[in-house]
Amino acid sequence: MEFEVNGARRTVDVDDDPAAVEVVRDRLGLTGTKLVCAGGVCGACTIQVDGEPRVSCLTPAARLAGRRVTTVEGLATHPVARAFAGEDALQCGYCTPGFVVEAAAFFERWRAEHGPTRPGREQIAAALAGHLCRCGAYEGIFRAVAAACAGDYDTAPTGRQAPAVPRTEAPEKTGGSARYTTDLHPDGLLEGVIIRSPHAHAHVRSLEAGDLPFVPLLPPTAWCGTSGNPSRRSRHPTGPPHEPRPRASRWTTRCSRRPWTQAGPAPVRARWCTRTRRRGSGRPAPVRPPSWCPPAGAATCGAPPP
Repeated sequence: MEFEVNGARRTVDVDDDPAAVEVVRDRLGLTGTKLVCAGGVCGACTIQVDGEPRVSCLTPAARLAGRRVTTVEGLATHPVARAFAGEDALQCGYCTPGFVVEAAAFFERWRAEHGPTRPGREQIAAALAGHLCRCGAYEGIFRAVAAACAGDYDTAPTGRQAPAVPRTEAPEKTGGSARYTTDLHPDGLLEGVIIRSPHAHAHVRSLEAGDLPFVPLLPPTAWCGTSGNPSRRSRHPTGPPHEPRPRASRWTTRCSRRPWTQAGPAPVRARWCTRTRRRGSGRPAPVRPPSWCPPAGAATCGAPPP
């Protein structure tokens, strides 16, 4: 497939039907386009296709054939990029390329219709509605877009006329040349995948990874599940693995020093208090979670009632 990227003709293989963000980042090396949500929500991967903003994580690469693509690297000298640096419209800068690409498209539309005038906050907010800044630099972003549209950054200052930007790394972040951990690919780099259990409570009997490097993260008992529930595994740090206990069939209904309930093969101690208002099931609602004694130390908690 052949298409134009930042004014240069490029040819890539898209037989495996990748997303546009994969082609731009991994195959063309234009890492200014960031892949964050992969769902078209945050706007960090925005590119321009024939001048129109597109989220590249949802755009099939095959749709770029014969089109004109502009990434943030092609807008490094754009008035919007200079305005973002000059107005300190960024912090970490990870989402900034998407903002710059979208704001540059808005800049062109605004200037074509209104000339070098300052847009209102509502117009800027509507144009950038599909972008998220987790650092919260929105006030600076509003100032930067308004100043760029008003013509404050039309001319690039040179030499001694160039003012100092609030952040020394701002030009790299607004131009897409800043490198983050996800942009580095040294030789021999391995990609890790964390496999989580689809079951809320299960005993993992075996794990297979084929010929791939494998790092087990399960506890010694091989039980996975949330804590604080009587049906979960024992949290005794040194004892042997125990079978899961079923949920208790009855609960104490008032506060007492040593209330008991029988759950499974070993007695389990819990302290519960009841509210005056009962839930729909009629069972008292606890006001605080229980403290459990592991089976190995159950004898220290007393004996269950007959």
